[in-house]
Amino acid sequence: MSSNKNNNDMMGISFVDLSGQTEDTSSMPVGVSNRFENEEFREMTRKRLMGQNNAPAEPRETAPNAETAAAIQETTQKTDKVLTEIAGNTGSYAVLPLSVLTPTPAEWNQFSSISNEKKVLMADSIYRNGLQQPIVVRAMDEAGSTYQILAGNTRKSIYEVLYDLTNEEKYQSIECKVYGYQELSDDQAREIASDTNYVQRANLTGRDKSFAVRTKLNILKKRGEKQILEKAAAQMGMKRTAAFSWNKMANLIPAFFDMFDEGQLSQKTATRIAAWPHEVQEELYMQSEQLTEEIIMAIPAKTPSDMVIAKFQELTAASQEEHAEALRIGCIDSLEEDADGYTLHLSGKAPEASQLIVMYLPNKKAKAFRNKYQDFIIETPSKDT
Repeated sequence: MSSNKNNNDMMGISFVDLSGQTEDTSSMPVGVSNRFENEEFREMTRKRLMGQNNAPAEPRETAPNAETAAAIQETTQKTDKVLTEIAGNTGSYAVLPLSVLTPTPAEWNQFSSISNEKKVLMADSIYRNGLQQPIVVRAMDEAGSTYQILAGNTRKSIYEVLYDLTNEEKYQSIECKVYGYQELSDDQAREIASDTNYVQRANLTGRDKSFAVRTKLNILKKRGEKQILEKAAAQMGMKRTAAFSWNKMANLIPAFFDMFDEGQLSQKTATRIAAWPHEVQEELYMQSEQLTEEIIMAIPAKTPSDMVIAKFQELTAASQEEHAEALRIGCIDSLEEDADGYTLHLSGKAPEASQLIVMYLPNKKAKAFRNKYQDFIIETPSKDT
């Protein structure tokens, strides 16, 4: 079976067929068609790789730069550690045709999708420098006719696109770390699928971290392990309190995960919201404009679910009244223009621990300033003043 020699040398791995037999893949179906799951990604990759003449640019036979090489090495070491911790020294290496590979089960792979932009950069790197890390698969039958991907679904799809764009035979097959038939239990396979995603992704979303921690805890619990929170935290390189929060947050609805990832919710607030049923979260999200950390944290986590919304509305109303009271700190009764300036007549008193300041602001800065300090701005009673 043919393989990319430069790629193998770079990885320091000798790829051999698991069966010990030489296979001729020239006549084997490769499972590649012109219909891809994401045509936009294919077109973006084509534009990245093709020149003005619509022909593939020549790959550069150069190794990645030092920074990229260091990042690849670190990820490889983390992946190898994960595989060893879960499956010991089992498995071996082989080059397999794409046609025998099936995707990771959807319920095992609930990580966020990789953007087309990042996939294009991965495709460009593979095209110019070769595959830097084998995908991980397990045999699904004794004959070795089908293999399930545990890590590397994106790399496999990139190979499909590269073959379609270049028609180069080397993209018909891909280097794999292969576990034989029944060499892994389903729990081990699922743990590999989750943990490799966790260590290989550069930018994990809150949803990704929560899913990875929840998966780890469920598997440890199923094994009958003790102190599973501590063990999960240690294996995933985080504090126990962080593992606790991420596990709780796994119950968040997607809309609140989005708010968290966009910086609109703190982890403390998100963890409290996650304590309530999804239908309650949906109602809260409909009123998210009034949602603040102070209000959410004032609702005990163990509040009966049928009372959460009422308590939220009660606290919101009290907060709005308090805010309105804060605005009643006074106003400008009149503003008179003199030859040398202005005379202001104010009513009301300034809040405690504050100072009266009169200032001019550029129009472009005024809106931002008002949003930040609106509770302390003395309003004019009318547009005329």
